[in-house]
Amino acid sequence: GNFGEMLHAAARDPAMVIYLDNASNRKGTPNENFAREVMELFTLGEGRYSEGDIKEAARAFTGWGFDRNSGEFLFREAAHDDGEKTVLGRTGNFGGEEVLDILLAQPQTAEHLVTKLWREFVSPQPDAPEVRRIAAAFRHSNYHIRAAVRALLTSEAFYAEANRAALVKSPLDLLVGTLRQFRFEVDDPYPFVVMSRQLGQDLMAPPNVKGWPGGEAWINAGTLLARKQIMTRLFRDAERASAAM
Repeated sequence: GNFGEMLHAAARDPAMVIYLDNASNRKGTPNENFAREVMELFTLGEGRYSEGDIKEAARAFTGWGFDRNSGEFLFREAAHDDGEKTVLGRTGNFGGEEVLDILLAQPQTAEHLVTKLWREFVSPQPDAPEVRRIAAAFRHSNYHIRAAVRALLTSEAFYAEANRAALVKSPLDLLVGTLRQFRFEVDDPYPFVVMSRQLGQDLMAPPNVKGWPGGEAWINAGTLLARKQIMTRLFRDAERASAAM
């Protein structure tokens, strides 16, 4: 899909409006929580904006809420600050949608997103020149995620020997991936939900809006041993089932 469209949709999603306090963001008493997170986590990345940018952007998102009866997004014009705002050097009577477009127009947004993709699919240490190259292709495509992923997965770095076995699977990736790869039949998936929780990933309950830190954070003395025990038990049970047939 298209990242720009997803960003706009997520920003207006009532779950996001509630979770990041935008429902209480009103003219005269702006709440900066969503404006801060949308810059730090979802677009530019930390250190690429100022506190002033956050304050001004928060004013643009005033009036964004939801209907408590229908659960749908609702714009309350009376609660919106329609005054002039300056965000990342651009000035105007911006609303939230315009601020999101300003963030998408920044080259740093594409670089930040490609860096995240690199850490997810290639290695914990992104290659800065390659990130910039892929980010340029991403922006040129008008933020079509397919373009970024294609450029990443066809890069030499993706196949480089130095990047093989460089990633630590999340508990969910480990468990679901193992079940699928070895075609294990499971009658009740709930025990695997419990296992994932024991390994540090409580399904559908991330620690914050940023999500789990991932990478080597998945591994410690307890979880490494638990991973081994779970995999050993899983394959032992599969052998027993096969022998009984």
